[in-house]
Amino acid sequence: MKRSVLFVLVALVPGLLLALSPAASADSVIHRVSVGSADIVPPPGTDANFSLSAIERADGTVTGQWEDTVFGRGTPAVAIHVEINCLVVVGNEAWVSGVITRPSFFAGVPTITRVRDNGTSANDPADQVSFNFIGNATPCTDQPDLPLIDLINGQVTVQ
Repeated sequence: MKRSVLFVLVALVPGLLLALSPAASADSVIHRVSVGSADIVPPPGTDANFSLSAIERADGTVTGQWEDTVFGRGTPAVAIHVEINCLVVVGNEAWVSGVITRPSFFAGVPTITRVRDNGTSANDPADQVSFNFIGNATPCTDQPDLPLIDLINGQVTVQ
């Protein structure tokens, strides 16, 4: 009796482990990028906010969004909201692009940005982000050399 139970467990466990492994699932996350920071408009750290969250799954789908106040600090400030459709991660850097969904006068316009995760320690260099290049239809897969600016506060995470 013990032998048959052991045989059943040995026969089932490899299949169970394969089914539970992240590589086995097409919707498992392979890259995750996030940014939470004050904006970088001069003087850095005094403008509104910049937030980004992007996920790439094993099946190649990319989802996420980012929001950035791009014009004005007071009233009326204009924040763009972007639906992300492209993410490329190379080491500690990521290129992200998508389509603006609001405000309405920017709706449908492509945009791209680049971020760099330089670590989490106070001894590490500052994390970096680029401006939003609104109207730039270059897909993030081209990995353009967008200039990076140090964050005064906030965090970039590239995984």
